[in-house]
Amino acid sequence: IAQHFLLSSPPGQFTEILADVRKIVSDEILTDSIANGIARTYNLKNSKVITLPDGNTSTISDAAEIDSTQYVDPVNASVFTVDHLLLTTASSGTTDSPGPLEEKRANLQVEIGKYVKAFYIAEPCAASAFAKDDKITLVITGEKSNLKNFWSGRWNSIWSLTCDNSIATLSGEIKIHVHYFEDGNLQLLTTQRCEPVEISFTSDGQLAGKVVEQIKSVETAVQTGLEEMYNGMNIETFKAMRRIMPITRTKMEWNINSVRMVRQVRK
Repeated sequence: IAQHFLLSSPPGQFTEILADVRKIVSDEILTDSIANGIARTYNLKNSKVITLPDGNTSTISDAAEIDSTQYVDPVNASVFTVDHLLLTTASSGTTDSPGPLEEKRANLQVEIGKYVKAFYIAEPCAASAFAKDDKITLVITGEKSNLKNFWSGRWNSIWSLTCDNSIATLSGEIKIHVHYFEDGNLQLLTTQRCEPVEISFTSDGQLAGKVVEQIKSVETAVQTGLEEMYNGMNIETFKAMRRIMPITRTKMEWNINSVRMVRQVRK
């Protein structure tokens, strides 16, 4: 149960949830080792953005993982270690020699970095491109937290790219988690799976540009869909949840003066 609570923590609130869970679960059950393992699972599940020793950001993801504490920073071709609970990092060397997809990966890293810088206002945010086992994985995460004003949110998308001569196939998944908890507890969790799309190209640079353009198009469509849902919520969603008028067929009178007048008449 404690693990479920922790893995379901809203964006930017894992530390707070852990502190609360420790109050009801003994240290013998939720040891530091177990807590660290849960934190690692949570970070991988959400492609957590991490600040590197040089001040830049990267993502903790399955594609970046070397072992449980070491991860690849694809921008600097380096390796860093991370404390999953404290989210502190330290340099740990350089990556292995690049593979056959390195040129494509490097071009994609540049283009996806430009895209995130231009369209993501979240802090922190990061974009990472990894090449492994004849596949390129692109990871984008933006997280914004304002707990003093009772809200936080995260946008995470992971894309898989495979290439066969001059044709590439791109597929992905977008996960959104938003939490608003002023005088209540409202959460939005949604996942959008993106069907495979074929992209033709004649150069690595052209491929990178087309891939990022496709990602931009899909992510924009998802965001537009959410905005339209919110705009129509009072007409469609709320209408489906309740009657427009009470069973008396009389609209509620919201004018406080009218309510006071009725009370005076009744007296």
